[in-house]
Amino acid sequence: MKMKKLLSIAILFATVTLSVVTASEKPEGNTTGNMTTSITGTVIDETSGETLAGVTVSLEGIDQIVYTDFDGNFAFKGITPGEYTIKTRLISYKEYTLRVNAELKKKNTVDLKLKSVSN
Repeated sequence: MKMKKLLSIAILFATVTLSVVTASEKPEGNTTGNMTTSITGTVIDETSGETLAGVTVSLEGIDQIVYTDFDGNFAFKGITPGEYTIKTRLISYKEYTLRVNAELKKKNTVDLKLKSVSN
């Protein structure tokens, strides 16, 4: 009985180890065999310079939506390099659109300045 338990534990350990080794051999950011990149950025109020939390940020072409965190930061990860249109929406602010070119091996970072509808 002890031998069966030890054998089961050894097989489980080998399976987990093989899974970790296989996963670590994949290139970073490569989820489908194609090279991918990311677009990151910060959204701020144009007048005050304060970061804006809870902004809806969408990436047209792949229909992906993220929201800014408490520091106004957002990130689109695992995207194919190419041109994209970023759109933002937040109550009391004008919609903002920016065309970006996401490149491999480059830090694709953008800062978006939103205007209040009262301005």
